[in-house]
Amino acid sequence: MASQKYILTEIKKGYNLSWYVCSQCYYAGTIKLYDDTGKVYFTCSKTSGGTSYQSLAQGHADFMGNELYLSVEIPQSTKIQQSITANNVTDAHAVKVGQVYGFCIEDSTDEDYNDFYIDVVGWAKKG
Repeated sequence: MASQKYILTEIKKGYNLSWYVCSQCYYAGTIKLYDDTGKVYFTCSKTSGGTSYQSLAQGHADFMGNELYLSVEIPQSTKIQQSITANNVTDAHAVKVGQVYGFCIEDSTDEDYNDFYIDVVGWAKKG
């Protein structure tokens, strides 16, 4: 079984979170977003084989922990690779108002990096 844990260091306590998860992965897998207090923001699973495109999760919550973690588990895979995009959300004056992470996950050897896609964004303010 392959698993990987990521620390989303630029999302700070009090940020308002939003997420979206989708998959074209041939294998089943589980994605979880959680914090250092044990709060789980979401857990989603792709439970069947096949490469048809599936939306797995979307939602939002306030982040109240000190560290935010994302875990990816793919039981049939031997290695998880990733391409991660991390960018600031800025206002009109280039002041940081949030953080965006995009995770493109590869489960095998074809290197298409579209097996799981996870988007997590945190904004310093709500509304």
